Order: sequence, then structure tokens, then C-alpha cells
Amino acid sequence: SAFAQQPSAPQSLDRIAAVVDEDIILQSELDRAIANIRGQYAGREAQLPPGDVLQRQVLERLILIRLQSARAASTGMRISDEEVNDAVNNIAAQNKITVDQLRQQLAKDGLNYSDFRNSLRDEIVVQRLRQRFAQGRINVSDAEVDVALAAQAGGNTQYRLAHILVALPEGATAEQIGTGQKKIEGIKGLLD
Repeated sequence: SAFAQQPSAPQSLDRIAAVVDEDIILQSELDRAIANIRGQYAGREAQLPPGDVLQRQVLERLILIRLQSARAASTGMRISDEEVNDAVNNIAAQNKITVDQLRQQLAKDGLNYSDFRNSLRDEIVVQRLRQRFAQGRINVSDAEVDVALAAQAGGNTQYRLAHILVALPEGATAEQIGTGQKKIEGIKGLLD
């Protein structure tokens, strides 16, 4: 005997919320991120901006994170599962709960544990990129040190210095090492 097929209920398709280079952000991802923010502000919803503004701000943040993740991947930066586990353990410890209790709390708030871990991974990537950028940008010249010392000459200002780095290229020659040593002695003389 033939079975009559019942029409299936219509299913909504996930839409694309944004295109980021060769990647996309789905509307469902955006909705989850907004729900996460609203969950964090439960009982304090008045502190949140209007819905359209919140959606735009969250989407901009997702786009920025996606761009930074792509940049990290292109430089070979990888975040291991162990690093994500450490971050999860730290969050649980800060909240004085176990990891299982954290999972239960996330589920209660309607958040998927896998999505939570992925967002933590993204946060770690962003932090690492910022650290790399900051370390690459810090470069104090001898002239800047001289100007700062001259500006403070005669004052009673005291400084506690932990480290002063005199950088040498990899595989430095004896002459470069000698020049570096002279710089160190000169700085020490100024401090003394």
C-alpha cells in the first residue's frame, strides 16, 4: 500500500549577515552573539543600546574578530586545545565553580559549549595578535633616552628600572657585540 507523504513544515534557511574576505558570518552566528550579550546583561537590559545599534556593534565586532583570526592564521599562529582548556579552567576558577558547573550554567543561559570554546579561541588569538603588534612597535632610540634624561636633569625624580634591552642582530659579529657592550656601559654610567 502506498503512503501519502505529509508536507513537511517549512524550514527557514540561515542567511549571510556579512562577507569577510573569503569567509562569511551567518545570521545564526550573529543571533547567538547578540543572545550572549543579552544573557550577560540579564536584569540590566536598560544598559544595552537599542536593538538595531546593538546588532550593528556586535556584527562589527564579529567582523573584526574574523579579520584578526584570518591574519593570525596567515602568520601561522595556532591556538591549541590545551590553551583553550586552560582558559576555560581559568574562567571557572575565577567564578569559583567547576568546569562542569560552567557548562551547566552556559546551557542554562542557552549557550552552546562548543560555541563558547570557539569564541574563547578567537579571544586568545586577538590577545596574541595585540601582544605581537605591541612588541613589534616598541622601539626606543638612544636620542629618545637622551631627551628624557635631559628633561629630568636636576630634578629629584627616581626611577626603578627592571630591564634595558640592547638588541643585537642574530649571529652578531664581534664588532657588533663590542658596540652593544659600549652602549650598556654608557647606560650604566648614566644611571650611576
